[in-house]
Amino acid sequence: MSEALNNWLGEQARLNRVLILALDSLAEPNPVTSLYSAGVMQRSVQLYRRTEYAQFAAISPWLTELQNPGNDAFRRLLDDPQRNWGWIGSMDKADLDSLTQHWIARMVIDEDGERSLFRFQDNRVLARCLGNMKETEWPLLLGPISSVLYWDQDQWKSADNSRSGMYPVPNPAPWLRTPESGEQARSILRDNLKRWLLTYHVDAAATLAETRVVSEWLEEQMDLLEAWDWRTPEQREMMLSHRLSPACMADVAWEPLPGETSEQHFDRCQRVFVDQKAGSAA
Repeated sequence: MSEALNNWLGEQARLNRVLILALDSLAEPNPVTSLYSAGVMQRSVQLYRRTEYAQFAAISPWLTELQNPGNDAFRRLLDDPQRNWGWIGSMDKADLDSLTQHWIARMVIDEDGERSLFRFQDNRVLARCLGNMKETEWPLLLGPISSVLYWDQDQWKSADNSRSGMYPVPNPAPWLRTPESGEQARSILRDNLKRWLLTYHVDAAATLAETRVVSEWLEEQMDLLEAWDWRTPEQREMMLSHRLSPACMADVAWEPLPGETSEQHFDRCQRVFVDQKAGSAA
């Protein structure tokens, strides 16, 4: 284990703090599976089940009180941080109810009428947010968590919350105000699209997986979305939902025509792949 990891774990033990895991169900493989089998998930909260997003429970973040830091399953997670399975926090006193309340209050991002879920459980998202905030603002994001340890690109990093406690959500939220780098934005978009596919098109994605590596297919589609300058949720969802079919994906009508703007290109594809098929079905 790295020195930063050992030092942080040792310091939390010295301060007699309780360790909390924030787990990302979309990590591959799902970290919840191995921890559950090892008996680590006895004191846990599946966050979305306590919200209006209960139908998405299968991809919900988990908050787990780690009662035995020496557990082999937990140690194996520490040995494999590149999986981006989540992060570790510490609290002076275990209080999953307050922690759940804190993250539910910060769970939804509402930008210009578009609602999305804030993936706080993703260590890459947490790293980006903390890196772009002032240390004096960290308590607004971390709330009752006293300290966090997370994997950022190629190393363990930690952040101490000097004023842990419960805070109202500020408007605007400082963790959302800064632009991501190109790769960070793509990483977040990739995770959001993957979650959308697994929520709304799980059967089609499973069929595609019989002949393609879905993650590679998704990268190809994201390259096309960027090349075609299709950036709205409507454009992304229309394109992905139809191109899950290999036959549809091979249709030459997807190719932009000379002189065609991105809006004209999308409108034409909408007519070809959505409107015409709807008319045929009728």
